[in-house]
Amino acid sequence: MLRVETRRTRFVAEGIAAGDAFALEHPAADRNELKRLALRARTIKRRYGTPRRPLRDLRALDPAR
Repeated sequence: MLRVETRRTRFVAEGIAAGDAFALEHPAADRNELKRLALRARTIKRRYGTPRRPLRDLRALDPAR
């Protein structure tokens, strides 16, 4: 869980760069989906605070889960 929360924090802070870094670690990941998640996380953060939905999406992508 901590690893996924750390990724969420990076997605919010770094945006698309965090998605690209995740894609390098996980080549099977869909880059377009990762970029969409990063942009959505930043948008939700600006509007509402902590983005919960992107956390659920990242959990679904986590192969160690």
